[in-house]
Amino acid sequence: MSQAPSRPSRPDTGRHSRYRRAALLTGLILLGWLWDLVLGGGRAHAAGWLGALIVVGGISMLATRGVADPEPPEADQPPTATARPQQLVIEPATPADLPQLIEVEVAADTLFEVAGYGSTPGPASLDELASAELLLVARQQPGDPPAGYIRVELVDGQPHIEGVSVRPSHMRRGIGGALVSAACRWATEQGHRQITLCTFGDVPWNGPFYARLGFTEIPAPSPALRALRQREVRLGLDGMGRRCVMRRTLTP
Repeated sequence: MSQAPSRPSRPDTGRHSRYRRAALLTGLILLGWLWDLVLGGGRAHAAGWLGALIVVGGISMLATRGVADPEPPEADQPPTATARPQQLVIEPATPADLPQLIEVEVAADTLFEVAGYGSTPGPASLDELASAELLLVARQQPGDPPAGYIRVELVDGQPHIEGVSVRPSHMRRGIGGALVSAACRWATEQGHRQITLCTFGDVPWNGPFYARLGFTEIPAPSPALRALRQREVRLGLDGMGRRCVMRRTLTP
């Protein structure tokens, strides 16, 4: 699962604390490298240590930027060439995409851990992805591997966004908003008048992000949505941050 509708959270401690955390992780890697040099293996393992520095530094910067300036909202309109420098393709997932979607979710979830929100439950299974009511992928160009995806299920006959994930290397390009907008258009075309999701209310790229896309918190969810929330409790999500149910009204 994801969220991918979102994932775990603790109250935000500010951008500066995330810079300090990134610096601490980088320092620990450098200390490890120095110790390896003392033991005589530093030169032979230099490529591995350098790779670790690049990965940790890159993810840390994404986490810090995501907190400081979350992804902007998008209207329910198809992406255009003027909106993005590249042609964003959103289309139904193929069976060949499914293993890659698990990789996308795992990669996206590292943002929560590096940003200090904690580790998340495992990703959706192949069976869950294959049986989704709607499974859309986003590609930067036709034929590219998936850069992100959205999974929608039916809850009490109404569409419910079960997960949204974007590769860290493709974040902040409007992909998440475009996927949500595409799912809302699909739901409207199917005759639905609302779409829901469960998310972390206080994580900047979760609750506030969806609020900018027209979602509002539901104070009294339906029995089926309450059952979903109980499942999340069993998964331990509520121990990592405030979870909420949100709904967007769809207009024909």
